[in-house]
Amino acid sequence: MSWRAGLSRSLPILRFFGCPESPSSRGVIGWYKNNYEELKMLNPTMPLLLRTTENAMPAVTTELDFTTDDLLRYMIQTSKFRDENGT
Repeated sequence: MSWRAGLSRSLPILRFFGCPESPSSRGVIGWYKNNYEELKMLNPTMPLLLRTTENAMPAVTTELDFTTDDLLRYMIQTSKFRDENGT
């Protein structure tokens, strides 16, 4: 199974941002336009939104159900919390 078919299992929404006149947004807007039909066919209930406005920085965002407790638990389990002497 391709990653595209499993997007809606991991992400509730995908938002694409860009400026229609800006060369820096051409990649994001072009990717959205070239892949929208296939993504929507594989993930029919997942919102795929394109937002364009003047001077928008190109970006792709989503929402994650990830709390501070989840982050702290992950950091403790992977030894991301260490003091200056390495413990």
